[in-house]
Amino acid sequence: MNQPTKTVKTTTQGIITALVAFLLWGNFPLYFKELSHYDAIEVIVHRVVWTFVLLLVVLTLSHRTAWLGVIRHQPKWLGITFIAALLIGTNWLTYVWAVTHDQVLEASLGYFINPLMGVALSLVFLKEKLRPLQKIAVLLATIAVGIQVVWLGGLPWVSLLLALSFSVYGIIQRQTPFDAIDGLFLETALLLPLCLLWLSQAGVASSSLDLWLSADIWLLMLSGPITLIPLLLYNKSTKMVSFTLLSFMGYLTPSIVFLLAVFLYKEPFSIQNIVVFGLIWSALAIFSADLLQRKSN
Repeated sequence: MNQPTKTVKTTTQGIITALVAFLLWGNFPLYFKELSHYDAIEVIVHRVVWTFVLLLVVLTLSHRTAWLGVIRHQPKWLGITFIAALLIGTNWLTYVWAVTHDQVLEASLGYFINPLMGVALSLVFLKEKLRPLQKIAVLLATIAVGIQVVWLGGLPWVSLLLALSFSVYGIIQRQTPFDAIDGLFLETALLLPLCLLWLSQAGVASSSLDLWLSADIWLLMLSGPITLIPLLLYNKSTKMVSFTLLSFMGYLTPSIVFLLAVFLYKEPFSIQNIVVFGLIWSALAIFSADLLQRKSN
């Protein structure tokens, strides 16, 4: 049953809360670069494990048990949540791989494409009709990807996989009865057996034993709070910042990632990249104009 959308009054505290969340997400490359000497799978395994542990503590202390009743009465959501878990795991893995393999620019492109990908997928999965400005925005994004393929001679698979996995994940999240915290707890719980299996196999290697005796284990354990804190802040900000403003602020994250890629990590930014990003930024400007126009009506 659809609930009427509540009008959210923007507050200074809400803007600061959202700003901190987007700043943390935008600076994720700084953290994952510190783990570039580890395989991306190993980093994600630790991220899932420590996020689960931290969420288990949060849910226990806050006595959050509503999700148990949902699963008991509608067990189908467990299977759907497992699909969501695979999607977010794929998204995390792709992002970490990109950061640790000097593909930060492609990662930023993926999250610039993400809102446009979401609009396109809503047409397919949710049967929503695209408004004229949305059609133009999606068309420009499609042209940008086409230029990337023809001009640069390859599909920007990192960008597309990041955008596609997160957009489909978002569509599933819109349908499930779980909030972000309960949903992430279930997702990490469902991925946990796979992660523990991987760790048990990796534990045979002496390098893995060395890890558990090194200072790096604390850096890997930090992935739990690093994952959870911006999510909690973002969830809180949705109650204190209007949807339109929050949507605009969301562009801050890929913008920071883009700046890190070009100015800190000195990744190549050619004329081809300027054309591709220019088209994506134009598409986002049109998308934002449509958002403002819709909000004012």
